Amino acid sequence: MALWDRITGQRFQNRKGIISMAIIDLDSHLRDGWLLDEIYLLPEPFTKFSPKRIGDEKYFYSKFEHNLSPMEDPIANANFKKPVTHQVFYNPEANQRGNEVMRWQQGGYDMEYRMKDNAREGIDFQLIFPTQIDIPSQNPGALGAAVARAYNDWAHKLVAGYRDRLSPVAMMPAGCPDEMPNELRHCVDDLDCKAAHLVSYTKDKQMDDSAFFPLYQAAHPSTLGDAGTLINRQTHFFPMHILGRPLNCVAPLVAMVHGGVFEKFPRLKVVFFEVTAEFLVFWMHRMDDDYEVIKDAGMCPQLSMLPSEYVKRNCYVTCEADEKWLPLALAEVGETHVLMATDYPHFDSTFPKTVSGIRERPDISPKQKKLILEDNALNLIRM
Repeated sequence: MALWDRITGQRFQNRKGIISMAIIDLDSHLRDGWLLDEIYLLPEPFTKFSPKRIGDEKYFYSKFEHNLSPMEDPIANANFKKPVTHQVFYNPEANQRGNEVMRWQQGGYDMEYRMKDNAREGIDFQLIFPTQIDIPSQNPGALGAAVARAYNDWAHKLVAGYRDRLSPVAMMPAGCPDEMPNELRHCVDDLDCKAAHLVSYTKDKQMDDSAFFPLYQAAHPSTLGDAGTLINRQTHFFPMHILGRPLNCVAPLVAMVHGGVFEKFPRLKVVFFEVTAEFLVFWMHRMDDDYEVIKDAGMCPQLSMLPSEYVKRNCYVTCEADEKWLPLALAEVGETHVLMATDYPHFDSTFPKTVSGIRERPDISPKQKKLILEDNALNLIRM
């Protein structure tokens, strides 16, 4: 069944008889960090890890006592600073941008409010990630598996009544690789998730580690997120935000291409979020340049073709509405591998002008706009 049928129950046509386009947003977020005690009500023997709310303040002012943030572990991360964040943009007392961004945050926990904002943007279907991704994805062992399950089940209930328009992305417990295939099956078979999140790396493993192969075997497609620790070296928010996403995503990109993951799992589909479509172009060229030098020395026998060919076949990327070299990315990465993302309700989202920004671009064709806004997502997540 076509996505438009799923959304409306019928096909609508405009005055010229052309079927309307369905707009698909591949990247939006929740304000899960404000609801930790609701999300992570863990069963025994993990009940002692359930977050405890401090006081009775809610939403932005929520405070919790818990040990579920593995990237903030003072022992495991002795060489890293606690990361700076963008919370100032959501503080009502800071009055940032006239508190415009602060008002969006209600869509991070109130799905009726989110649907109204999606209507403002023109979004028909939306994938949803948590904001504190490290909690359900990076905790180690059986605890990590329990935390991922708690988040996934909670997010599924959160969108009840809107599941034809909202789909939480399944969180995979990378700190417990053995349970990742089981959690994926639960999320797909029981919760009807359309995509799964994969961390950029864990504390002790890159993404070409064989511990993740059972997940790759089970996943078709999977999505790749941007969790990591490199941003913790920054003392100011500006450089942290500039460097965090692309630097964190370079590690899994190189590991999965040069580690032979895409050679071994040719049908695996991986999406890179919040790095711009231009990101892949540079790394495609750099990997190809190095490969040409080392292949004759027998240093890369796990590959049968140029690194850029794996990127064009297996990798997808979301774009920004205003990125300068989007036409180049469409030509190099492939126009069927670039998707639209709002990043709503985060402060750097171009909401509510993401869709219109893409539609109004004079440097890409109507066909490419339709691919970015609708067709590529439909094909990727098999709606």
